Amino acid sequence: MAARTLWVGLDVGADTMAVCATDNRGTVEFEHLIPTNAAVFHQLMKAEKRRIKLIGLESGAAAIPLTRSLRKMGYRVAVFDSRKTSKFLAIRKNKTDKNDARGIAEIARVGRVSVSEVRVKAPECQQLRSMLVTRKKLVTLRTTVENSMRSLFRLNGGRLKKSTTAAALKANVTNELKILRKLAKIDLTEDIGPLLGLSEMIRTHVEVLDKRLAQLAEDHPVCRNFLEITGVGPICALSFYSAVEDPGRFKRSADIGPFLGMTPVVRQSGQSTSRRPISKMGDAMTRSYLVGAALNHLRFGTSAISVWGRGLRERTSYRQARVAVARKLAVMMIAMWKSGERYDPQRGSLQEEALLKA
Repeated sequence: MAARTLWVGLDVGADTMAVCATDNRGTVEFEHLIPTNAAVFHQLMKAEKRRIKLIGLESGAAAIPLTRSLRKMGYRVAVFDSRKTSKFLAIRKNKTDKNDARGIAEIARVGRVSVSEVRVKAPECQQLRSMLVTRKKLVTLRTTVENSMRSLFRLNGGRLKKSTTAAALKANVTNELKILRKLAKIDLTEDIGPLLGLSEMIRTHVEVLDKRLAQLAEDHPVCRNFLEITGVGPICALSFYSAVEDPGRFKRSADIGPFLGMTPVVRQSGQSTSRRPISKMGDAMTRSYLVGAALNHLRFGTSAISVWGRGLRERTSYRQARVAVARKLAVMMIAMWKSGERYDPQRGSLQEEALLKA
């Protein structure tokens, strides 16, 4: 009798992972709890390797290195979207690592149509992505710290000016402290000092990161081409590149819109149909940078897309026009990437002209 095919589900944790293997009928053949280590898994499954059709696991930080290691060992691995996987796993009454592993094995066997897979990026692309995420978190933290300083000054009758560099921030804060000491007889040095030091460190590091990322964008042929588009800066170009990684994944350039969550959601039931705001699925960071690029493209661009966007703004709203232009920029960028064509705002690219005719 021929050996049955195995479908393996892994519920991966930081230290341990639950393993469940089911056959092609859904019958559980064995379950284990082992350390989160590809070598340990291989030792456990070595005798059954030929029977394994697919290994499934949820997306997550611990899943990335494990997936790379398993694929190097010759296993076929699918990483499923954690948001959709959680809905599938919620069917079970009790949530345990054992039940989750069994549910993921079922997804690998029969649920791959409804639960989409997540692409595991190459190490180089993942490193670039990590730099961008780190920068975004630092900028958010900097904004929080500086808003705290601004609030302290405002409560005591002062006003902190906007600063573009760490040096300018220090000068503005020092000057405002002097003014308060002189006019209001209030000394906020002990309250403001630690916040200023933290903000200076963050700003200095972000400035270093920005220079490094700008150089990376300039040196990369694809991103350098993106930089020629009005409004698209180094951060936006690198974020778009690292989010897509391989443009061949998209059969149509227009598919990038839904991928980045920039298309409206349609809800239909019987004779009732409604169109809701954009889905906001996919990469929120890249989407926000594209919307920011669209803002500048609308203001300063002279291309066919910017003219179209300004006309749309008159017919609908500024917010809708900005998102629509961002979506068209994304479609144009991936089309340029596929064709290798350079962007020329004076004549309009071939992709841009095709977009406006659609």
